[in-house]
Amino acid sequence: MKMKTLNWQSIRAFGKTDSAGRWYPDADVAEYFAAIRSPSRAWPHSYARAAQTAKFARWLAENRPEQAARFGIGK
Repeated sequence: MKMKTLNWQSIRAFGKTDSAGRWYPDADVAEYFAAIRSPSRAWPHSYARAAQTAKFARWLAENRPEQAARFGIGK
């Protein structure tokens, strides 16, 4: 079964963008992004792209099931 992933509109619920368009996750999901390159002006979407993967959707379903359920992600 293919895991549903988040789109740009959905990930806005998990973080904020700065004036340069870099997306940063909220503290409650930030631990997932610890090993991912931080956004920069050259790579502004590094966290956002990681949040749009099936791997993040699985992590969210396992670690934050109440948030995953809001977006139709679950087991």
